[in-house]
Amino acid sequence: MQERLIENEAERRRTTSVVSTERSFQIPIPEPYPFTTNTISTSKYNCLTFLPKNLWNQFHKLANIYFLVVAVLQSIPAISVSGGVPNILLPLVFVMTVSAIKDLVEDLKRKRSDKEENVRQTHIRVGRDWRKVTWQEVRVGDIIRVKKDEYFPADIILLNTSDAKGICYIETKNLDGETNLKHKSASKDTQTHYEEDSKFDGLEATVRCEGPNPMIYQFNGLLTILDTVLVLASEQLLLRGSSLKNTDWITGIVVYTGHESKIMLNSPKSRAKASKLESQMNRQVIYIFFLQLGICVYAATFYAIWFDTSKSDTEQYLELDKSNDNAAAQFILQFFSWMLIFTNFVPISLLVTLEMVKFIQAIFIAWDLKLYYEPTDTPAKVQSSNLNEELGQINYVFSDKTGTLTCNIMEFRKFTIDGKSYGSNKRTPLNVKMPHVDFVDPNFDKNHPAAHDFLMHLATCHTIITENKDGEIEYKASSPDELALANAAKFFGYKFLGRDQDLNVILDVEGEEMKLNVLNVLEFSSDRKRMSVIVRMPDKKIKVLCKGADSILLPRLKQSETLDMTWMNLEEYANEGLRTLVLTSRDLTEAEYIAWNEKYSDALKDIHNREKRVAEVSEEIETQLTLLGATAIEDRLQDNVPETIKFLREAGINVWVLTGDKVETAINIGFSCNLITSEMVRIIVQSARTQEVQEELQKGILSTKAEPSSKFVLVITGDALIKAVRAEIKPLLMEITDSCNVVLACRVSPQQKADIVKLIRDSKASARTLAIGDGANDVNMITAAHVGIGISGLEGQQAVRASDYAVAQFSYLKRLMFVHGRECYRRNATLICYNFYKNVLLVMPIFFYGFFTVYSGQLLYNQWTYQVFNIIFAALPIVIYAVFDKEAEYETLENDTNHYKLGLKGRLFTTSAFWFWILEATLQACAICLISIFAICTVSGEWESGRMDSMWVYSVLVLALVIIVCNVKIILFSYIHFWFSLIIIALSILLYFLVSAIITEWLPMESFLDNYDGKGSTARMLKNPNSYLCMILITYFCFFMTPLIYKGVELTNLLRGKVGKVKDVELPEDGTDIDAEEEERRDRVLSELPVEDRLQAQESLSYFRRRHTGFAFSGEAGHAPQLTENLIYRTSLGW
Repeated sequence: MQERLIENEAERRRTTSVVSTERSFQIPIPEPYPFTTNTISTSKYNCLTFLPKNLWNQFHKLANIYFLVVAVLQSIPAISVSGGVPNILLPLVFVMTVSAIKDLVEDLKRKRSDKEENVRQTHIRVGRDWRKVTWQEVRVGDIIRVKKDEYFPADIILLNTSDAKGICYIETKNLDGETNLKHKSASKDTQTHYEEDSKFDGLEATVRCEGPNPMIYQFNGLLTILDTVLVLASEQLLLRGSSLKNTDWITGIVVYTGHESKIMLNSPKSRAKASKLESQMNRQVIYIFFLQLGICVYAATFYAIWFDTSKSDTEQYLELDKSNDNAAAQFILQFFSWMLIFTNFVPISLLVTLEMVKFIQAIFIAWDLKLYYEPTDTPAKVQSSNLNEELGQINYVFSDKTGTLTCNIMEFRKFTIDGKSYGSNKRTPLNVKMPHVDFVDPNFDKNHPAAHDFLMHLATCHTIITENKDGEIEYKASSPDELALANAAKFFGYKFLGRDQDLNVILDVEGEEMKLNVLNVLEFSSDRKRMSVIVRMPDKKIKVLCKGADSILLPRLKQSETLDMTWMNLEEYANEGLRTLVLTSRDLTEAEYIAWNEKYSDALKDIHNREKRVAEVSEEIETQLTLLGATAIEDRLQDNVPETIKFLREAGINVWVLTGDKVETAINIGFSCNLITSEMVRIIVQSARTQEVQEELQKGILSTKAEPSSKFVLVITGDALIKAVRAEIKPLLMEITDSCNVVLACRVSPQQKADIVKLIRDSKASARTLAIGDGANDVNMITAAHVGIGISGLEGQQAVRASDYAVAQFSYLKRLMFVHGRECYRRNATLICYNFYKNVLLVMPIFFYGFFTVYSGQLLYNQWTYQVFNIIFAALPIVIYAVFDKEAEYETLENDTNHYKLGLKGRLFTTSAFWFWILEATLQACAICLISIFAICTVSGEWESGRMDSMWVYSVLVLALVIIVCNVKIILFSYIHFWFSLIIIALSILLYFLVSAIITEWLPMESFLDNYDGKGSTARMLKNPNSYLCMILITYFCFFMTPLIYKGVELTNLLRGKVGKVKDVELPEDGTDIDAEEEERRDRVLSELPVEDRLQAQESLSYFRRRHTGFAFSGEAGHAPQLTENLIYRTSLGW
């Protein structure tokens, strides 16, 4: 009972708590306690709420509402065809029970996990002692102590640590997936003041900070102790979910608890992503429903007319109720009766079957050893199994570069000082190589006058921490770039040794220890694209050391004689695909620093607008900079990236790379990874002015029209993109992207990446987009795409957490899409069509039988066997097919683009393909109905009683034929057959005869069916030899009929020019020059343009060909060989 009350309290606080803009509290906190408890409850239900809540959720599904309405209609005697018994409830309850059991199992797992979390133990200060309490008892304002290797039970403000410097190390892999340790540091004042535990006794303090929010890298606050105001930042916040490492203990103040902690506010929300196949299926369901209405209207009209005109006495045996001879009333009654008869026109088991199949498919994706990356022990991960088939229909792939196409393992390769470049393309021998450094240049002189400042900058301007491991100093960096730069400084003799208690930098410069007093650190952010440290040098001079992107820092420089040469070197590095960084400095006087630091301190105390004010103050100091040089770091491509991109493009998939790198770097990486080829014309749009962007796009469009046979690549920068997405220019951008084979977006922000994806999603409704990335800056892009893929890389797990699927390498995308995606699309498309096929096959014999019963609503099937058809007799075989069937060996699918192209064009599930299944089922149902009548009711002999076989014998035979045909159908369209699948198909058929025999022999049907004479009808059907002949003939006839229908439709389409054949595209045998043909086509296109546009098009094309040449290429010189291309065209029916 107490546990339930705790859960209810947590639920109440979770649903009513409002995230405030500021939190302020005094220690000790007065009663009543105003904040949420630390109890965690992620479960959806408890013992009392499970049934009503689960039913409420399930009846939000349209299909369940539909069948519930049917159950209500079946209970109305006037229209019921089941004697007022709502027998549709049997399959409805079964389907809902399966779904409820799944929900219950998942919720019990959550509840068990919640309980384990809530009863963990920690220590809080009570009086003069440390008391052990459970996590759920921790409250805001508590003084808490966490020991080594323990997890933090709440979000905590750090006061002091066991380390004399006030530093502690934490592991945040549960938050962001990063396994490298991070350091946090207590304020110097609290570290020294609370050296003894007794100082916590009677502590009185005030905390003012921002309210609960999900920003795990942001925290602003003020701590007032003994009239001293201390600034709090993210450096002093320890987050729930992270753990203490390499530090004996820490002490802090609890600030956010329970569902207000940052990890809980970041709990992933369910994303409503539906696949294209599901959307198409829902559309067909609507069409099927209207067909059902049409059939019911026809049947009701037929009966109403017959009833109205039947006045003779010859029909007295029918015992018609003539008391109400209103034709309209009879129409309404019969309409609803036929609606009930045709209930199964919409397959009740479709949604649960599809959901179960996708779940199993996801397990097989996760188990695929070819998607397993052994070096990091990383398997594939599926987080949205409802998108499995979407992977088989991708038209656009949007990829990040760093860490996605490249390894994100940086190596220092080159640098420039005083306009002179150092470093070569030679490689360092492995036996003498330093980690993260691959520099070879005997001409570099460390005694160069400018080299000292440059190398001091490398060794000082960073946030690296050190860790002693086996007597060696090991660097722990927040980014691979910083690790490479610090190791480069060490390589040249400027070794970073660590930081002292006051966080000053300690260096070993050519064997001489040197201490630099770090005054301020202006941290890097994706918006600033730079970082700075302000240090007091050993000679007491104050310097600003700033490093960042060239586009940000070069405009901030003072006049420099070496700027032009440095710029040329940066261009050269970019052409080689290297990542560049500019190093600058500025000297400050004491007075300048004091004045600036006062502004900076005031900005830090603003807990509402701290980021904005700090950025403005930092802007003031990061100007009038002196150029020291620039670095070039190599980030190598991942394995098989060029081959994967080439394969994607050959399959007709548009590949776009969205990166923060400069234009030249991105282009060179494009060549290296086969995204760009030498014959492509590069259209570069990089202006920041609206008019110039418009003109560049117009020139590009004209050039694509001038030579439509050429291949084009659009390279656009973030600044140009801001202008290009405006309403008046957006049509030009869309037109040119349609004409380009490749798009490279450079210098783009995380939000711009998402905007580009949304641009394609919104403008091309039928296109499917996939975004793949590895870092936090890719999250927006990943969530914006139809399918998001996270790379488990070195930048943490933010991208993985936000993704639908996760893999360890970009090259795994090929197998994920071309094998699993393509096969899931094919099998799920067939599963949907088959589910409708078997239900139409089930209900249409009733319609054709209506010809013989004047559509009076006479039942054909025993209602119990009729209602369990979808869950017993035709359920498992299609599931086995959808999980195990393979059209070809996976190696073939992975290396043949033709199979995937069918998915690109949506050929495997089209309206015509779907309705071909419906047509086939209708014709087969007609054959079953008519042949069975002939076999049972006309040529059958009499029994000993002198009676002919009744309609119930006929009913048993018809349903048997339906079950046989729909199960054998699976054998025919399956590509492979397992022994267990054949056994299950046979058992499904045999099970019908067993169940039918039991029902017809022992189930009392007379209670709700007048004049019922179907007792023993199954046994009578089995004794009739005509039944077996009928089964053979019907099965043969049904599947002999299908190829005839297909051939007829194929012939019709051929005559209309809609169907092609498998063919090879080869060189003409008559010696015709293909280039001449293309030239003729180009001239024809140009001739259709106005004279002015024609001249501009020719000029634009030559402009783009002239303008961008001379970049370093990757690959062999010369033209690619002319290849024979195999194209497979399927009929629009998708058979």
